[in-house]
Order: sequence, then C-alpha cells, then structure tokens
Amino acid sequence: MIMKNPTLKTVCNILSPLTAVFLFVMPAFCSVLPSGGDYQIQSSVLDNGGGEKMTGGDYAAKGSIGPGSLPDNPGLTNGGGYANRTGFYNPPHFTYQGGLPLSFAMVPDDVRLTLPANSVGKEVFDITLNKNPMNQPLNIDPAKITNATEKLVYNEGAWSQLFPNNLSELSMFDEQSYYTDALAHRGTLAMRYKDDNNDGILDGSNPPVRASSLNAWGLDETYNTWVQLPGAAADETTRTIISYLDKPGVYAMLGSLVQAIPSTFKAFPVPFRPHGPQAGIGDGQTGTEATGITFEGVPQTGRIEIYTLDGRLVRKLTIPENLTSPYRVPWAPVSTDTGEKVASGVYIWRVVSGSNSKTGKLMVIW
Repeated sequence: MIMKNPTLKTVCNILSPLTAVFLFVMPAFCSVLPSGGDYQIQSSVLDNGGGEKMTGGDYAAKGSIGPGSLPDNPGLTNGGGYANRTGFYNPPHFTYQGGLPLSFAMVPDDVRLTLPANSVGKEVFDITLNKNPMNQPLNIDPAKITNATEKLVYNEGAWSQLFPNNLSELSMFDEQSYYTDALAHRGTLAMRYKDDNNDGILDGSNPPVRASSLNAWGLDETYNTWVQLPGAAADETTRTIISYLDKPGVYAMLGSLVQAIPSTFKAFPVPFRPHGPQAGIGDGQTGTEATGITFEGVPQTGRIEIYTLDGRLVRKLTIPENLTSPYRVPWAPVSTDTGEKVASGVYIWRVVSGSNSKTGKLMVIW
C-alpha cells in the first residue's frame, strides 16, 4: 500500500519517532515501508499480532511489526514518494516480537529463515539479511570470510571456492546491541543456488561445481573457518539447501569435488547386443555399435576400468571433470585400448575415484 493522502502521511510522519511496539497496534495506514536504492517494499510488514504472512517488493515476512513511514529530511535517500534510510535501513530491516514465530524471505526465496517463538532472548528485535557482506558488511570483518575460504580451498580444492551469490550475513539487533548468542530454539535456513540451465552444475563455476556437492556452512568467527551446518539437505528440484540455524552470523553454500560413487551408478544397455532383435538406443533396447555402452552417474574424477573374467585389463576410460547431469561416460566403440573389437562374453567393470571404488558386470553379444 502506497499512501497518496497527504493528511495520512503527515500523521504517520508525526508518529514515526514512537517505538515499534506502539506502531505494532497502529492502523494499517502507518505500516508502509518506504522504497529506495535497490529495494521496492510496499506494505510488507504489517502484522497486528496475528502472524499473517506479508509480501512486498523483494521480501516476505511473517510475525513482524511494521515501522512507520519515515519523515523527509536530507539524511534520507528518496525513492518514489517515500524514503529509505541508507546504512541502518539499507538493506531493509524488519522488527519482530520474541513471542511470535517468524518467517523471513528474500523473494524469490533466495534465502528463507524460519524461527520458532521465543528463540531470541529479546522481547522486540530487528532482523536484516545482507547479501553483500564482503563489500558492505554489517557486523562482520570481511577478512574473516576470505581467510576461512582460503583455508577450505587449500584443503579441499578450488571446488570449495566462495561465490558471492551464495553468501549471506544474518543480523539480529535492537537499539542497544547486536544479538550474537545461540538461539534458544534453533530454526531453519534455506538457501537457493543458481543452475538456470538445469545441467547440475553451479552457474558460473570454474572448475565446475556439481549442485549435488553443495552444502550449508556457517562462519566460525573465532577461528576463521567454515563449519558445516547440521542436518543439511539438498533439494535439486527447487535448487535449495536447507539446514538448521543455531545463531546469527554469516552463512554460505560451498561445494566440493565429488568422488563418492552413488548407488545409482550403472552401465547400460546390459546385455549389449547391437545386432540382436531388440537393437537400438531406446528403453529396453540393446544398443548400437555407434553408441556403445554408457556408464551413468559417474563421480567427478577418476577412471572406469573394464576387465575380462580372468583379470586382464581390456579398456581404461578417464572420467572428464566437466561432465554435466546425468554425468555419463560412453564406451564407444566397444573396443580394447588398442582399438580392437572386444569378443563376446562377460566383463567386469570397476569405477575408481579417490579412495572409492565399485564393481559390476556387463555382457557383450555380437
């Protein structure tokens, strides 16, 4: 709701110095949040205690108290007919009561926070979510983030590097101080990653970071290290990582090199019979000479070895690191390392990645 009535605006400007608790019970016309800078927020935080969900601009909130319209003065940056304070109000903050459960999100759900009632040890507190703590920090030294990331990359490789869009600084505060204690009741944090072409690889990552390797991490500001959050789970359908949240701070999605061999790893078609009555490349068909045998669900690095039953190596296939979903490596043509067509018979395949390995059988019938 954007107010156009100058009388109502005047009333709200007069009342704006009052506390957020008083505004919590004020009429709806005083609940307008201004717009400005990179944000356009309208009527997004009026609650009146009922816990209804509210949305507007780039944010959605639930269980909040709406601060009134800010008075015009030279210290404000203007946007539209209203104003948004720089610094303290940019990014925007939202005020909550400790006795209410809350849900706070950046639309379209890039980050979503939910907390049970009485999680924060304050009766009334503000929450803000900063997506650019490296360049515009609120309550964090960016050098701590850099140092923690350098340590992780040194130990885990370049797949663990930090991407700016996957970083958030969550702050809770009131007029006296920032709230940095552990929450009385842990909440949940959901972070959405970018994979717009749906290839299973994090957009813009080099070396390629598989979305399946992403996990939620929190910054330990004492030791300048990233600590994996408990209970993290990935939903590749919604491209979201969900984890528990124990305290305010800096959170990120970080990847790793995938060396685990999933249970879904398989070779097909089995049997491989390119000249039989069911030859072809569709479901239930037995393949063609051109397409050969496919290994699907392979890890991000390593090799696939094919052996005869008496243990002689027939072929070794190196796994490329830049594969996209569904991560397939073809054995085509079905030949030896020297280029000779393999004989009909049963073979053993073995996939190796780091310290992980898995074996299985396949059959070739010419």
